Amino acid sequence: MVGRVVSVHGLTGSRRTSRATLTPHLRAAGRSLGVKAVSLPITAVSALLGTRIVVDNLGPSGFAFFALVTTLPTLLPLNDLGTGAAIVGAASQESDVGNQDLRRTITASARVLTCMGCVGVLVGIVPALMGVWGTLLNSETQRSVEISVAVAFVLFGCSLPLNLGNSVLIALNRNHISLLIQTVGSLLTLGFILLSGAVHAPSMVFIASGFVSQCLAGAACLLWAGRILGLPLIGLVLGCLGPRRAVTRIWHLAGPMAAINAALAVAFSTDRLVLIHVADPAAMAAYSAGSRLFTPALALASATGLPLWTVFARQRDTSGGPHARDVARLTVYFAIGGAVIGGGLILFGPAVASWMLHGQVAVGTGLMAAFAALLLVQSAAYPISMLLTDAAGLKFQAKRACVMAVLNLVLSIVLARHLGPSGPVIGSVIAVTTCLFLPNVRRVMSHA
Repeated sequence: MVGRVVSVHGLTGSRRTSRATLTPHLRAAGRSLGVKAVSLPITAVSALLGTRIVVDNLGPSGFAFFALVTTLPTLLPLNDLGTGAAIVGAASQESDVGNQDLRRTITASARVLTCMGCVGVLVGIVPALMGVWGTLLNSETQRSVEISVAVAFVLFGCSLPLNLGNSVLIALNRNHISLLIQTVGSLLTLGFILLSGAVHAPSMVFIASGFVSQCLAGAACLLWAGRILGLPLIGLVLGCLGPRRAVTRIWHLAGPMAAINAALAVAFSTDRLVLIHVADPAAMAAYSAGSRLFTPALALASATGLPLWTVFARQRDTSGGPHARDVARLTVYFAIGGAVIGGGLILFGPAVASWMLHGQVAVGTGLMAAFAALLLVQSAAYPISMLLTDAAGLKFQAKRACVMAVLNLVLSIVLARHLGPSGPVIGSVIAVTTCLFLPNVRRVMSHA
């Protein structure tokens, strides 16, 4: 009888512990989900109107060129170079020593991103001076190809250190603030596009609109994060290359995360390059329009999942991490959410995307179904991916992400020839599922 009472008490305590452990995850995810759910219609409508204005002024082929150039800088494995992982790790240490380490980590991250921003600028300008971009993009018919690409890379390079503020806000569990600032940035982009259309500006000005807004939003995130920390983050970024700035080691976390970001950039950003060479401009335009609807849907899942990174990091430093059952439950929740939103893409996506293109290019249900499947897989993968963000977990993910990128590129080339714009998306679904999602699930369950 005593043994039975102890067993029941232990089971009840375990369930209470599981619920208590799950609560901060749901609270953090729910806060970002609420903000993103409110801001998503704003960003989605801004993107739709912006796309229609670009098509009005540049035509479907001009829009295809606009979409290609604006995503071209993401092919560079730069982004945040994994510095966000190092910042989250430093922010999880709640002590005076941890605060000093956070400051040094931010300084080191700013130094890395500033240097990489300079690399991005050179990558855009040097080929432009040599007249390479027109041939590489198969866009010799577009006017000012070289200068348009160069401007895109220059502004992208400037945005890299400024985007550090977004990483700091995520590390401070203020992802909802970052989302609000990004929403304002999307409205700024729409405003710039409206102004460009009103004055009949060339394609280069339309292309620059989003990058300028990104720089302004990044600066706002830096100011807000600096206010929370009581640190002059703008000054740290501007003076990060000074020899007297104290820095700390970040590459044990930033290195693997940079590899993951690079692999994801190659995997998802090369789809347009594949289509521009193996398909016609109509397929490229259809893919770009469908992607315009997929991107905000994925952003909703990403915004909900990112806060888990900070919660998991703090739990690892205090209680050893969450229980596998909690992670499995979160995975189911995210998969259900991805399936629901994906259903909306299938139902409404073809009509909305065709409207964006003035009915000149048909966007089929098959393409939107492929995007819905990709959304489902990526949504389900978020909780486990956020859990595996310690040094060992990031190394594990980095190796498999590189394999995924290679497989995705091969599948995209093969499937695009036979399935058109749906091919690269289906290739991404297969690659992400087999190389990332399933191995991550197996690792978490084997260590449970």
